[in-house]
Amino acid sequence: MNDRMEQNLFKYIWSHSKRQQIWILIVVALSMPTYFLAFDIPKQIVNGPIQGGGFETPDATQKVMPVVVSNPFGDQSVTLFEGFEVGRMGALIALSLAFLGYVIINGWFKLYINTYKGRLGERMLRRLRYQLVDRVLRFPFPHYKRVRSSEIATMIKDEVDPLGGFIGEAFATPAFLVGQAGAALLFIMLQSWALGLVTLAILMVQTILIPKLRARLRRLALQRQLTARDLSGRVSEIVDGAIDIRLNDSTNFERADVADRLGRIFFIRFDFYQWKFMVKFINNFLAQFTPFVFYLGGGILAIRGNLDIGQLVAVIAAYKDLPGPIKELIDWDYQRLDVQVKYTQVVNAFDVSPLAPPLMQELQTDRVPHLEGPFVFRQVSAMDESGKTLLEGLDLTIDLRDDVAAVGATGDGAEVVGELIARLMAPSAGTLSVGAAPLASLPEWETGRRIGYVSPEPFFAHGTARDALLSGLRHAPFRPAPEDRAMSPLLMREATASGNPQFDRHADWVDYEAVGASTEEELATRITQVLAIVNLQEDFYAFGLRTKLSDATEGDSEEMFLNARRIFQERLTNGDNAADVEPFVLTQFNSQLTLFQNIVFGAASSPEMLPSEFPADSPLWNFLAGQELDRKLYRLGREASAVIVDLFGEVSENMKILERLDLIDPTKLQDYSAALGRTEGVDFANVVQMDQQRFIRVALNYNEPRHRLDLLTDELRDAMVTARMNFRENLPPEVAAEFSFHDPDEINPYASLQDNILFGRIVDSRAGAVDRVNALLREILEELGLSYAVLERGLKYEIGSGGRRLSLSQRQQLGLARVLLRRPEFLVVNRGLNALDNRTVERVVRGILDMSKSEAGGFGVLWITSTESQAALFDRVLKFSRGSLISDETAG
Repeated sequence: MNDRMEQNLFKYIWSHSKRQQIWILIVVALSMPTYFLAFDIPKQIVNGPIQGGGFETPDATQKVMPVVVSNPFGDQSVTLFEGFEVGRMGALIALSLAFLGYVIINGWFKLYINTYKGRLGERMLRRLRYQLVDRVLRFPFPHYKRVRSSEIATMIKDEVDPLGGFIGEAFATPAFLVGQAGAALLFIMLQSWALGLVTLAILMVQTILIPKLRARLRRLALQRQLTARDLSGRVSEIVDGAIDIRLNDSTNFERADVADRLGRIFFIRFDFYQWKFMVKFINNFLAQFTPFVFYLGGGILAIRGNLDIGQLVAVIAAYKDLPGPIKELIDWDYQRLDVQVKYTQVVNAFDVSPLAPPLMQELQTDRVPHLEGPFVFRQVSAMDESGKTLLEGLDLTIDLRDDVAAVGATGDGAEVVGELIARLMAPSAGTLSVGAAPLASLPEWETGRRIGYVSPEPFFAHGTARDALLSGLRHAPFRPAPEDRAMSPLLMREATASGNPQFDRHADWVDYEAVGASTEEELATRITQVLAIVNLQEDFYAFGLRTKLSDATEGDSEEMFLNARRIFQERLTNGDNAADVEPFVLTQFNSQLTLFQNIVFGAASSPEMLPSEFPADSPLWNFLAGQELDRKLYRLGREASAVIVDLFGEVSENMKILERLDLIDPTKLQDYSAALGRTEGVDFANVVQMDQQRFIRVALNYNEPRHRLDLLTDELRDAMVTARMNFRENLPPEVAAEFSFHDPDEINPYASLQDNILFGRIVDSRAGAVDRVNALLREILEELGLSYAVLERGLKYEIGSGGRRLSLSQRQQLGLARVLLRRPEFLVVNRGLNALDNRTVERVVRGILDMSKSEAGGFGVLWITSTESQAALFDRVLKFSRGSLISDETAG
């Protein structure tokens, strides 16, 4: 099968839209007669009813709108239609209405043609983009290391975009424009062959000269495209490596590199604009030179009597419609060359060989066959792209139910075995089979479900943790979407017309059978088990406790969480550690809260309502002044700032301490130092508003147990409680609505789940308080059957693009959980948990091995590591050194 992309854009367009192109050409041909006839109407109006030609007497009549084809070289003419018999005024009205009718008909033709071209172009653009993405999904694995993702994305998104506008016009536009120009030129010829020949000569100069001048524009456009694409890739690299760049103090080199690239782009673009407008000047001059000839030459002919006034007016009117099509035709030719260059560039980037055959990735909803027999390596060697030997002459058999550890330093060959089984690389010599079949011959819909591979750098698309977990199960639309979300027949028809599959994105793509579940409840149980095995359950449980209750989860019941609160308070009060939590009491200051939180005694709906974010004109400032708190808070905030500046102002190494202190932004330390100097000895009333608010913000974020600057007095604590009682009454309703206040008998939707259940804050200063409270909280939630509800909230945590909001160890654990969830028949972990400590890894390994033996049918494990203690947990240990297997030992 030929998997090459068509290099010629016109052949590509014709092969996928032949019927549509033929139809639009037919419509273009049908539009030409009325377009031609419209040119003759102005001449008839001027010579007939306006000048009175043929209406010498008041009651004279004349036939109007005859269709006559005259011969400019002789007296003979052909009458196609006799016309209508009308008087002078009737002729004027009839001819004017006829002109309007032709305008409407020609406009309708143009509307239909343009709309049809637009739809056709968008369909073809959709087809092309889909084909490019399809090819990306079929690239050979090593090719992904050679391309930059940002460049691929730019080509698919931006560089093929101009093709959409051109594809619909590829055949119809030149035909339509040539037809219009030909009709106008023919009409001019029929009126005066001399003016027609002059017009033709100038048009020939335009159509030959302008494209030649634009050749340089095409070259510049290509350079602009390539340099812009390269800049996109470079910026992407800067974003991906920003942390390393800053840690190594190479930011200014990156600035120099970007400035150099921008300079090259500037001069290319400036040269392009200069040349573009010079060509435009020449083109406009030639377009305006023809009317000069008409006025001069046509005027002379009219004066001599060789051309009547009506003909001259008609010729000028016809020419008015001639430069437009000619200019558009020249522009179309330039666009044709430009998009062909773009298309060729894109095709060359995506024309990679060998692509995975489509059959390897076809949709498979039927039961996937099990793997048959062991993995057998026969004299297998492997090389990297530079030709370096990574593995040499390997003879090895691994049964599908074996638990095997492959030990070796990075580069010694152990990881190559895993990559070969996962088909991330192909043997350079020898054979690798699974049972009787070559491993390379198995389709991806079989290996992708039966073989699990975990790398040290798993990738996750932007979304939630649950999306990341289930991404390994989305093989096919196993169950249709609900009626209100299912793909409509119109969308299906458009997908087919554009060469896209009719896959319904909103169908249920999760393979429950692979999980060993048939319901959402069973899937939830399975997720919980897998997260526990990879030691990730507590992390997402903690995420869930920190979520706001306003982030509703379907099935959550406020009453259930209120019940959990009552049970928690009862057991805490009756236990020995009641002081572990400082409860929320309306009439008491809570030392575990910031001063602002004590005033609000609740939670804000959005970050904009927090002290560090609300603007200088916020009503909250007026409230503080009305409660006479502004002076007190200013004094506290200034004292805290002075201590921090004094301690850390000259020590840049303490940036991390400042970040943990979270009172002053480390990057603004000098601003605070300057503000302290400006306000030294100045009465509060004379301090500028910006500095007042600067120090008040510090005070509002102050928390004595955390910051320990010993600045809180009993007077200030009492003032906070008094202000709390007046807070909601003294704020404008629209501001008060942004807060939800703590109430012992109600859930606070803007507070975290943990705050709602504890209805207080853990006293961190008490030894072991955090562990004791969390254990009690977990016990109560499990008793009430709410554990998974909390975990599910944690799984809705947005992990960011590539999972970057998670730590590397969490990403590795999540990647392993994703594979375990679909129960592979053989699991390869290629140094997949190297970011975790050895003790945790060994605990995970034991859990996986227990799981592999308890699962129905069991599954095999190949664990690639450089740690002997991990290897000791497996029944069989392979040791590699310098690309060779040096030891194959079995336990016992």
